[in-house]
Amino acid sequence: MPLPLRGATGFNSTEDKGTYDRALLRRAQPKLVHNTYGVKARIPPRGGTWCEWRRMEKLSTTSTALTEGTISTETIPTVVTIVATVAQYGQFFRSTDYVSDQAFDPILMEGTEVLGEAMGESLDILTRNIITAGTTVQYASTAGSRGGVGSGMWLTGSEIREALATLETQNGETIGGVYPLIIHTKTKGDVFGDTNVVNAFLYAAARGGDNPMLTGRLGTYLGAEFVVTSQARTFASLGLSGAEVYVSLLLADGAYGVVDLQAQTARTFYKPVGSGGATGDPIDQVWSLGWKANHAAAILNQNFMVRIEHTSQYGTQAA
Repeated sequence: MPLPLRGATGFNSTEDKGTYDRALLRRAQPKLVHNTYGVKARIPPRGGTWCEWRRMEKLSTTSTALTEGTISTETIPTVVTIVATVAQYGQFFRSTDYVSDQAFDPILMEGTEVLGEAMGESLDILTRNIITAGTTVQYASTAGSRGGVGSGMWLTGSEIREALATLETQNGETIGGVYPLIIHTKTKGDVFGDTNVVNAFLYAAARGGDNPMLTGRLGTYLGAEFVVTSQARTFASLGLSGAEVYVSLLLADGAYGVVDLQAQTARTFYKPVGSGGATGDPIDQVWSLGWKANHAAAILNQNFMVRIEHTSQYGTQAA
């Protein structure tokens, strides 16, 4: 709404103009982590549309001695097969020569960036939704199900120690010397509020400017490396009395796999004015931007991940 020019004579509202800042504002972008820790697989050209992993399960031990000259009972190994089928995903938008020639803002450049961001977030969420549906689950405090997770049942040092015990008992191997623990940005505040974790940082971590209590970077606790992202999974209103349930995911090496196609890597596309041809763009008016990716993910070993379900004091609490 134009403001009247005060103290001026001989001018009317048509002379009361504004200034456009051509530098566009920065967009908020989450940290994308869910494809980082998976076993990577790429299907070659003409290699089909699905990937198969196989694992021979661990054999049971025996404490029965052999009888000389007698054939013992045969041990039959079990082979487990996991399959992930690639699907194609994408988005696009169109505009005109008029817009690209006359618009104030760099539409092509900004459009390419927002599409690239959307692609990254989409692939991250696709993997997240698969790997947070595993069968090894730990409900915080006294809860026995998701519906029983309620107010005050936050992620604490005790919950982390229990999840680590589960993972290590299953002989899960670390990834780069640590077990990644993917947590929500709101959960980070709960962890910093736990005196056990805080005391570990105060007395075990190096004092000074790099201490987590000063930097706000959680770092590592008992071998679990905190990976904080706003993309961590939540379940709105599914906890006790409608509480919001948060997922923290502790991972070991080989917990899950991610797949794409070698011949069709994730990319963005720009189709300039006129590329639609005589029927699609007869007088060179329309251009388009888009992205396309082929993606799949699968849990490879349920024993190599622990899903902790809890609430947050910064989320929606039970009524």
